[in-house]
Parts: sequence; structure tokens; C-alpha cells
Amino acid sequence: MTSTLFPPSLDTTSAPMLLADRIAQQLAWSEEEFEAHYASPSLLAELVNWVGELGTAAAAGDSDAQFAQQYLLSRIYAVHTQLPSEPTAEGSVALHALTRKLERDTIRNEDACIDDAVYASIPDDPDAFVPWLKAHTRKHQAFKHPYYRSFIRDHATEEDFRRFVLHESSVDGRFDDLLALMQVGTDGGVKMEIANNYWDEMGNGDPAMVHTTLFGRLIDYFGITSTELRESLSTEALLSGNLAVMLCRYRNTFAEAVGLLAVTEWLAPDRFSQVLHGWERLGLPDDGITYHRLHIGIDAHHASAWFTNVVKPMTADPRSRRAIVRGALWRLNSSSRYLDRIIGLNATG
Repeated sequence: MTSTLFPPSLDTTSAPMLLADRIAQQLAWSEEEFEAHYASPSLLAELVNWVGELGTAAAAGDSDAQFAQQYLLSRIYAVHTQLPSEPTAEGSVALHALTRKLERDTIRNEDACIDDAVYASIPDDPDAFVPWLKAHTRKHQAFKHPYYRSFIRDHATEEDFRRFVLHESSVDGRFDDLLALMQVGTDGGVKMEIANNYWDEMGNGDPAMVHTTLFGRLIDYFGITSTELRESLSTEALLSGNLAVMLCRYRNTFAEAVGLLAVTEWLAPDRFSQVLHGWERLGLPDDGITYHRLHIGIDAHHASAWFTNVVKPMTADPRSRRAIVRGALWRLNSSSRYLDRIIGLNATG
């Protein structure tokens, strides 16, 4: 039986990544095998408790725990968002318990980064909400982060661009799937706006212009392998991708997803303008920058339409306003930490 590869016990004293990687390998088991392995309530409780200890250590600033937490969550999300060639543990109840614990601990840590005073300053007037959210975003470090405004634009080498593309794969690589997940259960103008956004991501019906295909050209140009994509991401890059998947896949975090995507779309045109400038400064092949060149104009339109057709209709409900702000701040805070991190990675090589 497959589960004999790993004895029915957990060595919770080992380094966080050793156990996280062991569990990640178990995701390739079938649902039945995964369930059988964790059929013992005590073993499942031990697993969930270990994840809880991992979350506590991550919240306290343990970098190894932070990476193991987000690595494992990203591997689980891959099971739920990629078509498998063999059976997986996707439907396992035990896996769901593990996933929810990882997600709740991640949520707790991101919420801890938000000052309650921000929520208290949300305007009561629905018509004032969008201008307030944009003004608050402009004051955030992520809005004009020096990674884009200085480093990528004026100093990045070709190898720096390679590292940029590698890390961006966790955030931008499957944006179309996030929109597909997000639209479930919506209707009316909101559903139509998500559909319009999605159709643009689909290259308006031209397979060669599908945005994931265009991003794939960048991956191919730099010779980035699937192993690198799986193993070379930072904690901050993994977290950025995980937050987007988490908010878009659950219906009860739809409003948070709206906020996350609103600032994502709004920030993209300026960021990608800096990428284009740096790319052209180095004289790199024009075909490799098609993805970013397109998004300068497309995302400017998407952001405007998103605020008008998705955000604004939701602002009559105070709970929705708070949730939109929550998702927006998750995106801004995680983006700022992510960009701080890759500036450091580029500085050290």
C-alpha cells in the first residue's frame, strides 16, 4: 500500500520543511490512500496540531516556518487548480482539515498586519468609498514601490529580469483561473464585468494571445524549468499567490477578492510601464514583453471598469466595504513584503 512509504506517525521534531515536503508528496496519493493513512483520529489531530504550531512559529517571525507553511499551502492549491494525470488526494476530508488550518493561520497573520484604525476611517457614504480606497492605496508603500520605479526601470540586468519573471509566475501565471473561480455565484453587471475581464485574458478568442500563453513565452525565453517554478519561490511570492487563490475559491470571501483584484488591476499599468522601460533599456527581444505591454492598457481599463461595475455596486453594504478594504490591504501589504524581498534577492544575487 502506498502509505507504507511513510509510517503512520509524524516526526514533528524535524525541520519544518522536511515534514512539509513529506506531506506534499502524499498529495500524489489517491483520495482513498490519503484517507486510509490519516484514518486514525489521533494521527490526524497530530497533523493539524503540527500545522497549528507551524502557524504560531510563522506568526512569531520564524522564517523557516513561514516558508514551510506557504509552500505546503501552495502545493495543496496546485492539487485543486491543476488537471492531474493520476489520482490525487483532492477530495480527502483529512486534506480539507489540513488546508483549512493552514488557511486560517494565514488569515490570522495577514489580519494582524492591518491597523483597526483603517477600518474605523472607512467612510459611511457609499459614494465616497472608492475615492477613499484609492487615496489610501496611494499612501501605501506598494503603490510606487522602488522595486519597479527605480530598480527594474533603471538598474535591473537580464538576470534580474529572469528572477523577476520566476517570482511573478506565482502571482500572474494563472490570472484567468482566478477570474473563473471568482465568477461562480455572481450575476448581472458584476458577472458581466468578470466575464469581460476573463475574455480579455483569453486573448479575445485568439489562442496565440491568451495571456497565460504570452506569459509562458517569458518563461521559455529565460529557460525557467518547472522544477525552478516549483522550488525557487520565496515565502513572499508563495504567499502572494496563495492569498489570491484562497480569496477567489471561497464564496464567503468574494468581497475580499474584489478588493484584492481592484488594487492588483489598478497598480499593474504603472508597474508594467516600468518593466517595459527596463526591458527596452536592455534591448531584450520585443516578443518577450508582449504580456506586459498589453497589460499597461488593458489593466487601466479593467481597473476603471472594476471600480465602477463591481466595487461601487457593493458599497451600500458596510460589511462589504470592510471586506473589500481587507482584501485590498492583504494585497498591498503582501505585495510590499514581496517586493522588499526580491529587491534583497537581486541585491545579493
